[in-house]
Amino acid sequence: MTWHDVRAGILLLVVGVNGVVALPLARKANRADLDRPGARDEIARWSGLLSTVGIDASHEQLANLSYQWANLGVTVRGALTSPFKPLYHVTGTGQNWALFTYPDRWPARLVIEAKRGEEWVRLYASLDPDHTFREEAMVYRRTRGVYDGQSEKPGKTWDRFCSWAAAEVFAAYPEVNEVRVKFIRIRTYEPGEAATTLEEEGDRFARLRTRP
Repeated sequence: MTWHDVRAGILLLVVGVNGVVALPLARKANRADLDRPGARDEIARWSGLLSTVGIDASHEQLANLSYQWANLGVTVRGALTSPFKPLYHVTGTGQNWALFTYPDRWPARLVIEAKRGEEWVRLYASLDPDHTFREEAMVYRRTRGVYDGQSEKPGKTWDRFCSWAAAEVFAAYPEVNEVRVKFIRIRTYEPGEAATTLEEEGDRFARLRTRP
């Protein structure tokens, strides 16, 4: 056996293991997620496709089947890759990108509001050309990295961000004494679907800040 054979074997092993890790399989299966609106839409599409070939399956049946197969995929992936985890840790070469299992039809949107008199006035909303307070700072990758992902289970990082955002408003508007930072959900549309108005849903994890 020559060095070229050894080198080829090492490359094959590296590509093969990382190929297994990179497979678009669920990292963690959560049955409750399959009852969310976006997932229900996807399952309904699959149910329709299956019905065209004579297979009738309810949402419950397809959701349970998807959950079981996702768990199986996690188990198989873990068994194949666990011997190589120490190497990933040392070299920083792990492949940890998970693909989306279904689109989020109601993604979170950051909103910052100021109270003027008795009325709450919107100053900033993500991807809203009419409300762009400190937009350059809000969309900057390091700032966005602080509040992105906080819309499901916010913690101290979210509270600190809200305090910082409120301080920016207080500095810019001396007449404002109250600021509210929150998430709302907006509905996304499919290609070809009429998007005449932007649908918004509820306030999430609103934080009120008063001028010191």
